[in-house]
Amino acid sequence: MHNPSAGPRALARRPLVVELVGAAGTGKTTILRALGQRGDIVDGARAGRLQYLAFFAEIALTLLPAYLLRYRHGRWFSWEETRSMVYLKAWRQVVRRRSSQDGAVTILDHGPIFRLALLRGFGPEFAASQVYARWWESALAQWSGALDVVIWLDAPDAVLIERINARDRWHLVKDRPEPEARAFLARYRAEYEEIIARLSAAGGTRVLRFDTAREPLDQIVSHVQAAFELEQGQ
Repeated sequence: MHNPSAGPRALARRPLVVELVGAAGTGKTTILRALGQRGDIVDGARAGRLQYLAFFAEIALTLLPAYLLRYRHGRWFSWEETRSMVYLKAWRQVVRRRSSQDGAVTILDHGPIFRLALLRGFGPEFAASQVYARWWESALAQWSGALDVVIWLDAPDAVLIERINARDRWHLVKDRPEPEARAFLARYRAEYEEIIARLSAAGGTRVLRFDTAREPLDQIVSHVQAAFELEQGQ
């Protein structure tokens, strides 16, 4: 969490907004826990309940009429997908306000890149409509320039599938046939590639990519912390 007693050197640094991206099994939780040892880390972005409700109403009013008109025979967004749309709007306001907190490093796990990839890559048929595409592009544009650093973790498919199957918690492709799991991972990677490339081109986002099957934890953390120092010193 943010440490207000970090000293005058930390207070002189500019804040950072960082997203930790990677498929299941890449080690995001382990990296986040290691980075959390820093005194200036803020884990996540949380808005008030009224903000969430206001954005939910706005999204429903924008998209529901088009869905009912032409797509009502297909499924509507799941609860997780609906929350993702609300988070995309609400969290942007939170990190904008945090820009006044000198030295804070806000790390988003399952942040805007993940949410945008989930919605476009795995959403309902309605996600391919023009009205929804405009909403999605607007959400992407709102995050352009907002992310200072993206930490992208990955590993070979065989490693990720083995890790997913070995974990106790449920996952969509846990114990599923290997071709299905590989297709799932490939779809996420393709979405991440495009979204990250566009955010980087539009806002100068720094992208750090690591193979967690090859690079040890302490080395990854060291590289990330060096990147934070560089970005905060600019």
